[in-house]
Amino acid sequence: MSTTVSSSTVDGLVSGLDTSSIISKLLAADAAPQTQMKSSVSAAQLKITAYQSVNTKMQALGTAADALVKATGWTPTTASSSSSAVVVTADSTASAGSLSVSVDKLASARSAVSGTFSLGADGKVSDATVGSSIGTPLDIVRSDGSYVTIKPSAGTLDQVVAAVNKAGDLGIKAVAIRVGENSYRLQITSTSTGATAGDFKVVPHGTRPDSLDAAHPKKLSDGSRTETYATVGSEQTGWASLTPAADAQVTLGTGTNAITASSSTNTFTGLMPGVTMTVGATTTSTPASVTVTSNPSAVASAVEALVGAANAALNEITVQSRAGNVGSDGKVVGGGTLRGDSTLRAMKSQVLDAVTAALGGGESAAKYGLQSTKDGALTFDKDVFTKAYQADPATVQKRLAPSSLDPDAAPGVVERLAAVAKNATDADKGSLTTVIAGQNKTISDLTTRIADWNDRLAAKKERYQKYYSSLETALGKLQSQSSWLQGQLASLG
Repeated sequence: MSTTVSSSTVDGLVSGLDTSSIISKLLAADAAPQTQMKSSVSAAQLKITAYQSVNTKMQALGTAADALVKATGWTPTTASSSSSAVVVTADSTASAGSLSVSVDKLASARSAVSGTFSLGADGKVSDATVGSSIGTPLDIVRSDGSYVTIKPSAGTLDQVVAAVNKAGDLGIKAVAIRVGENSYRLQITSTSTGATAGDFKVVPHGTRPDSLDAAHPKKLSDGSRTETYATVGSEQTGWASLTPAADAQVTLGTGTNAITASSSTNTFTGLMPGVTMTVGATTTSTPASVTVTSNPSAVASAVEALVGAANAALNEITVQSRAGNVGSDGKVVGGGTLRGDSTLRAMKSQVLDAVTAALGGGESAAKYGLQSTKDGALTFDKDVFTKAYQADPATVQKRLAPSSLDPDAAPGVVERLAAVAKNATDADKGSLTTVIAGQNKTISDLTTRIADWNDRLAAKKERYQKYYSSLETALGKLQSQSSWLQGQLASLG
């Protein structure tokens, strides 16, 4: 009698051995190198996360420095108005100054209304009513001579209004106004304001010798033409002006030297460099006083933000690279993911040196409120800086950010910090970018090797299973032979 053992079931049916457990332990021993590689992948991923955290802080440092490398970062201004009728804002190009502003009139768009018409018993407007009270067809002519021909449709009020609004791309809109019991007027209003941009006229179609459709094959799908009116005649009978088109107008200053300025909208730009002024009401007696003043506290806040960003970067470097302590078991406790990293050590020194190195003229940044501490951090005395800046803004700017005045000047604190940040985070050659790319390559290589090792382990498992299956088969044969011999010996007795 023979005994066979399936290669898929290798537990010792004959030998009594726990072959499944034996194979698992053998495979575990064989997988030790792969386990080490998986641990290396996890460690590399932790390092990447740590480097990326430092990179984020260094990018923030670069952003804060770049804001002061530009000349506009050193000339901030604040705009204010003495009247709620005039709202002002100033951009980075604004210069200090003041202006007296009287708002004479606001910008408006023209509105025109048709004659009065009524709805029929069916609640609709008839063709006859449209023709007599509104006019059909009509040419809506803009101030530049461009026009559109419309024919208000008979039907509901909404349909009549919709027929006009289809020409909305010409800058008009319509609405039906109820002026009495079953009494309505159609109002057309320009969507733009201004004496020119906001003007239009409603004239009868056909008032131009060449306004017949047959003479104009270039008519567009919306009814407008490529031609324009050379002259515009009288408005359609029954239509009246409700609101005229007008520019906003302000008077700058007082007396005989006062200046008048106008705008097609209620917003004026360029009256003062870098200043935008929006008027909301006329000023009848007292002019508004518009003032643009320098804002040294904004510069101080920008420098403070720069120091804050530098400290955030320094702190992150410290957290990620701290050495920690060696415990009684020989393991490091409290150490950073990147402990002992030379790239981070060099970067920390560069940030501190950027602030503590001598400035132009041999001065120290401490004169302007910036200095380092014994703990490897930076401090900023805002009062010291503000006083220095108010006393001599040009010199402070020249010492801390000379390139904002002269592109060829030797770098100051701001430029040096910007350079450190760029050298660390540059997308192509940054030191942090390079080490992160290196860790990613390591992970990619290890991942490939781990996958290859899986194939090797699968092959080994198959060999182990075949070996122990063969062993059980052999033992089964021996056992059968032994039983047969015992039977033969017993029969001899």
